[in-house]
Amino acid sequence: MTGREQRVLQGYDSIAQKHDRPDSDEELQNSGAPQQFGTKAFDMPELLHNLNMLVDMSEQDIIQNDREYRYESDLVVTLRHEEVKLSALVEQEERQVTKLTEIVGFIENLESRAAEGAADPLSLSECANVFRRFQEDFYEEYKVYDLSTLAVAVVFPLVRQHLADWEPLKDSRRSLDVFKQWKDILEDSNRTFSQDVDNMDSYQRLVWEVWLPCVRGAILAWTVREPEPLIDLLEFWLPLLPPWMLSNLLEQLIFPRLQAEVDTWNPLTDTMPIHAWLHPWLPLMGQRLEPLYAPLRNKLSNCLANWHPSDPSARLMIQPWVKVFSQGTMNAFLTRCVIPKLQLVLQEFIINPHQQHLDGWNWVMSWQDLLPVSALVMLLQKFFFPKWLQVLCSWLNSNPNYEEVSKWYMGWKRMFSDRLLADTVIKENFNQALEIMNRSVTSPGLAAYQPGARENIAYLYQTEKQREMEATKKATDYKAIMSSGSSSTVVPSSFREMVMKRAEETGIIMLPIPNKSQEGKPVYKFGNVQIYIDKTVLFVFEDGRWAPKSLNRLIELATLPVT
Repeated sequence: MTGREQRVLQGYDSIAQKHDRPDSDEELQNSGAPQQFGTKAFDMPELLHNLNMLVDMSEQDIIQNDREYRYESDLVVTLRHEEVKLSALVEQEERQVTKLTEIVGFIENLESRAAEGAADPLSLSECANVFRRFQEDFYEEYKVYDLSTLAVAVVFPLVRQHLADWEPLKDSRRSLDVFKQWKDILEDSNRTFSQDVDNMDSYQRLVWEVWLPCVRGAILAWTVREPEPLIDLLEFWLPLLPPWMLSNLLEQLIFPRLQAEVDTWNPLTDTMPIHAWLHPWLPLMGQRLEPLYAPLRNKLSNCLANWHPSDPSARLMIQPWVKVFSQGTMNAFLTRCVIPKLQLVLQEFIINPHQQHLDGWNWVMSWQDLLPVSALVMLLQKFFFPKWLQVLCSWLNSNPNYEEVSKWYMGWKRMFSDRLLADTVIKENFNQALEIMNRSVTSPGLAAYQPGARENIAYLYQTEKQREMEATKKATDYKAIMSSGSSSTVVPSSFREMVMKRAEETGIIMLPIPNKSQEGKPVYKFGNVQIYIDKTVLFVFEDGRWAPKSLNRLIELATLPVT
């Protein structure tokens, strides 16, 4: 006999299964009784079927109940989470409502006090304090609801009232502190102007709608030939003006006034030179004044049509424009309008060693700081030196006092500036005069009857030649220094060039040996040894074989005495 048996059920359907009864089957087989197939000792199929159905139904009910329980548990957790979230949101909204209520209170107070006839009118300082509080205590709301736009309705009328009696050209510093205060409060550095009034921040609108109309009226009534008051105004306000607004002022308001004044300017009748009232605008306007230069040059050109170089007013009028006009434009203007007049003066200039009048010469030389050197040298070469050399030859042929000739020569040379004397053409003409004087005293003639004439001219000739040689030597030495300095900084482009450079620095001769090579590379005579170069390796022929050597070792071998 056996005791109770422990069963492990895999599911509710396992309950209906019965134990196997191997012992009963064996007894039937051993007894030899006939076995009836399909029959059991205890067989009630209807009851088993009903029990199975009840078990299945109970199982489904249990599963369904478990599912509903889990769903309800999750729903409870979700609702609790939503409760916490909504509670926080309600608290946040309550705080937001409280802030907005406070902001609305401030705004209503501002509007009531800013209205006309208010019992307690609002001042700019109080308004600034309110906006600062908006930025400090309600920064998020200030940005989200763009509360800076309140300034249009509240601040603009106050500032406009503040500027009601302002005369910008007489009191240019007035209200600077007010606009600086509101620039710090209202300016939005993240917003850029793009030719759209709606895209301006509140500070830019303040300047555009309140400050600019006052300045515009002042500019329309401004005397163009008195630039200082308006320039002072713009320079004082420059840190507070947006760049695009300054450009608008200069291009749309000031430039048309300047252009109209240039059109009416007459250089022949106006006593005030144009540069006196136009040049002060150069730092502010710069290249914006370029369109005025062409009509200005045309007026000057027409003025110079009947001008004579004896009148210095033309040079005084043109001198201030040398650094304003481009070099090419100024040179072209002088070549067209001034050089032909100077040419006529030199053509009419009379050279008389005994009674020399230098008025014409001084008229021409007064322009040497304005004229390009090449143009002035061309004038002297064509219209002065031919006459000057001719007068010198005629004088030398009439038995002159050679001491006076030397003084005359040196006197004329001193009248040339160093810039002109450095020119090759001028040097050649003075050297030619020296040669003529030297030939005059060295050839047999009347000069022999003047004691000391030959010596004086020879001394002058040698002195001038010595000066010329010294000047040439200085120029040559300077060029040599500059070229050596530049060559010393050149980096060799290959290893062979570096070896040749070291050979040059150490005084060693390096030459290729004709018709001789080693492994397809040319062989060089490097001092006392033979070498060839394979890429970046030096091979030296020593003791009957080729061996690699360093560059320093090669220099040592090349400088050893031959045994």
